[in-house]
Amino acid sequence: GGVRCVGSSSQRAGLINHSKSPKETIAAGRSLADANPDCSAYYLQGDLAAGKTLLTKGIASFYGIDPSIVASPTFALVNRYGGGGRVVYHIDLYRIESERELEELGLEDMEEEGALLVIEWAEKLGRYRRRDATEVALEVIGEFERRITIHSPGSAE
Repeated sequence: GGVRCVGSSSQRAGLINHSKSPKETIAAGRSLADANPDCSAYYLQGDLAAGKTLLTKGIASFYGIDPSIVASPTFALVNRYGGGGRVVYHIDLYRIESERELEELGLEDMEEEGALLVIEWAEKLGRYRRRDATEVALEVIGEFERRITIHSPGSAE
């Protein structure tokens, strides 16, 4: 089961936002969560330094989590942020090599907790991939400029 991520009417297939600064990328994350407060998972795609952690700071801030504590989970694999209105897990699957390693992360336990999962490198999820996740692609346009494309569930198959 799980809660569907229902995009607002403005978030149809491939909604594109432009961010001209790190501050705007954080604001984009916050407005994304504001439009989808019951979303169960965001799958983030983007190169190194594309702004995935900044977007996650914005998402977390919507739930009352201090954005200054949100950091990239590259080495920890999973960062858990509580203390807000909802638990947020920021997960980086880049170094995950097998389904067994995925199992050891405990994704199902996180989902049962009613937490929001923000996942980088979600293409490695295999059978754990959720059909109701919102996919967000961050593309580097310039030094500080980013194109943020949002695909809500069911908007494009």
